[in-house]
Amino acid sequence: MSTFYLLPPRTVLGERLAGFLNGLLPGLDWTLAARADLTLALESALSDRRDVFIVYREDLPEGEHPAEALTSAYGAEVGDEVVEVRVAAALGELVARRWRISA
Repeated sequence: MSTFYLLPPRTVLGERLAGFLNGLLPGLDWTLAARADLTLALESALSDRRDVFIVYREDLPEGEHPAEALTSAYGAEVGDEVVEVRVAAALGELVARRWRISA
């Protein structure tokens, strides 16, 4: 079984990663390019895991259900787990829900 992480758009994820790192490395300026590099670093760190896939929300076809898009475009199969991370509208926090691809 594989796990698909359906993440917010790259720009949003880059902002969140930079915000986290500001607590560890205060005073650094995280430019737009540096934030993009953070998302690439995350992908690179997970690249050796053959059962883990990173998919960004903006890469899914508009209007298509995520399960259909992951199946048709990314090879997800019945039983694969999806960890869908979104920004909660009210609080602006990241929230995750887990579900499985079904028949």
